[in-house]
Amino acid sequence: MADPIRTLSPARAAVLFVVYSVVFAIGGGLAAGIMALVFEAVSPQGYDANVYAITFGVTGYIAYRLARRVAEG
Repeated sequence: MADPIRTLSPARAAVLFVVYSVVFAIGGGLAAGIMALVFEAVSPQGYDANVYAITFGVTGYIAYRLARRVAEG
C-alpha cells in the first residue's frame, strides 16, 4: 500500500490544508468558547485569556489529528 503522504498531489495537499485549518479553528473555537462560558458562569472574575488560548490550541490540535486520521483512512 502506498504511503498517502508521499503520493499527495499539490491540489489535494492544498485542499487538505484548508480542511485541516478549518477543523482546527472550529474545534478549538468551540471548546474555548464553551470553556469561557463555563468560567463566566462559575467565577465572577471571569476567565484568564491564557486558559482560553491553551484550550483553543489543544482542542484544535486534537480536532486536526482526528480529521487527519479520517482523511488518511
